Amino acid sequence: MRSVQVIMSDSFERLKDHYEPRIHPEKEGYQILDWEDQASQQRRFDALIRAMDLEGKELLDLGCGVGDLCLYLDEKKISCEYTGVDILDCMIGEACRRCEGGNFLQADLLTEEPFPPKFFDVVFCSGIFNLETGDNWQLLTRYLNRLPYFTGEAVVINLLSINSPDQQERYHYFDPGKVRMEALKRYVRVDIDQGYLKNDFTLICREPKD
Repeated sequence: MRSVQVIMSDSFERLKDHYEPRIHPEKEGYQILDWEDQASQQRRFDALIRAMDLEGKELLDLGCGVGDLCLYLDEKKISCEYTGVDILDCMIGEACRRCEGGNFLQADLLTEEPFPPKFFDVVFCSGIFNLETGDNWQLLTRYLNRLPYFTGEAVVINLLSINSPDQQERYHYFDPGKVRMEALKRYVRVDIDQGYLKNDFTLICREPKD
């Protein structure tokens, strides 16, 4: 059996090979991140702010890409302490260029601890498990177990659904019920928000079990 470390290295290379060539200053964020359009990207952000009152909160945007959520929060005039983290240097560089007032950091939170325990109120992950890497379920479960280190309140994760009517081989689709049952092993309350788009759902995990 291949080691977890080797598998995660393979995943990183797939992510880098897919996203790095897409980064160009003239492209919109949704184009770089491979969303179908800006409206659908913003509906996913809407699901986040519908699930959580972010006013005055410390928010970690894990897999922040080029900082689109930071710009969205500014546009909505939501006053929270935003920190964006991405595993790809190239994403962080472009995020810093586009969002001069944002706080961005390159890091792998599965292996690094750049923040104190429970530093954030809410951790948000949008689309970081979408690209088919061959180990998407393993990655998701590792993050579900890992993220309570960084938050004492909630984790909100956007995922593609197996109920999507137009699935593509390059993406990974999750069973909402199976994901919820897995999350309940680590969180006291777990809800599913779906219906805002035909192809995905948002997992809302509250009160990590210590």
